[in-house]
Parts: sequence; structure tokens; C-alpha cells
Amino acid sequence: MGRFMEIFSLYELACVLLPCLVYGEIRAVRDKRARKETSGVYLAWCLIFLVYLWMVLDVTGVGTVGDIIRNMPDVIVGGVNVVPFDSFGVGFVLNIVMFMPFGFLLPLIFKDCRRLKKTAGLAAVFSLMIELSQLLNFRATDVDDLMTNICGACAGYLVWRSFTKICGERIFAAQERRGEALRYILLAVTGVFFLYHPFLIINRMM
Repeated sequence: MGRFMEIFSLYELACVLLPCLVYGEIRAVRDKRARKETSGVYLAWCLIFLVYLWMVLDVTGVGTVGDIIRNMPDVIVGGVNVVPFDSFGVGFVLNIVMFMPFGFLLPLIFKDCRRLKKTAGLAAVFSLMIELSQLLNFRATDVDDLMTNICGACAGYLVWRSFTKICGERIFAAQERRGEALRYILLAVTGVFFLYHPFLIINRMM
């Protein structure tokens, strides 16, 4: 069973990376035509960001097209909680900690994310996509998760801001590519949503 879990985790990682790599290749062709150069360090940090997104998606268990097929004729099978602080507990702290790297990596890698408002907004988009997708599986869509994820991203941003007080903002190889972080987030989530079908694979093997 553990072997299967490792294989499926790598499969999910591939679902995150594939659409992002296709996008990166298209962008590289355009940059070459425009005679623009992309730093290798910047690309490495983008890869780290994508691996982080995969880890969050793997932990949270997003809903996929495979869940829709598996649960038919029902589509909406997950629970919903819209009451704030209804599930206050250890999960609050864990969600905050889980999204702190999100708030740290965004301004570190992407120059147009070096505002708290932008980082919080992207955290809201990423978290909302996760929560809405969970309507398709048997996990709970919870307003508390949305709030704590945003709080975690804001906390991570403040850590980055404190870090820049020591090292300055000109660290690593952040580049001015407006909207790139949002594109990676959308591609990562949609890649898993459309390409990740572990239950269909298991059914065919049995």
C-alpha cells in the first residue's frame, strides 16, 4: 500500500508540473524571439514553488474529474461549513503553518507579489480553488480553512518582509513577470483536476 501511495504522489506531482512546463516552454520561445533572458536561479525557485503547490494539493486532497466520474450520478458529495470559527482547534494552527511558505515564496520569487494585498489575494484564490474542488469528494469545504490559509500566507509575507530588512529585496533572481504566479497556481490546480485519476487506475488494475 505504501508503494502505491508513493507512486500516486509522484503521479500527482507530474500532473502539477506538466502543464506548467508546457507553459514555461511556450514562454521561453516567446522570450527568445523578444531577446529576453530568464535567470536559471529564477527557474529553480519557480520549480520549488511548484513542488510546494503540489505538497499542499497532496495534503488537502483536492477534488478531480475522476471524483466526478467515480461518484456519478451524484456530483456534489462534500460537506460545507460557512460558520466562522466553528471548527476551531489544532487544524487552525496547521492551516496557518501550511500556507506560511506560500506567503514567503510569492514575494521572494515574483516581483509583482511584493505587496501584502497581492499575496493575500493569491492565497485566497488558491485556497478557494481547493475548497470548492472538495465539494466533489468527501472532504469538507470549510470557511475556516479559507480564513486560516489566508492568515498563514499573510504571516509568511511578514516573515519575508522581515527577511528583507536584513538582506534587502534584491535577493536571488526574482523577475518582473506580471501575473506569472497566478498562472502557475491555476495551471497546477487544473492540471491535478483534469489529469489526476488514481481511483480509475486502481479499478482497472483490480
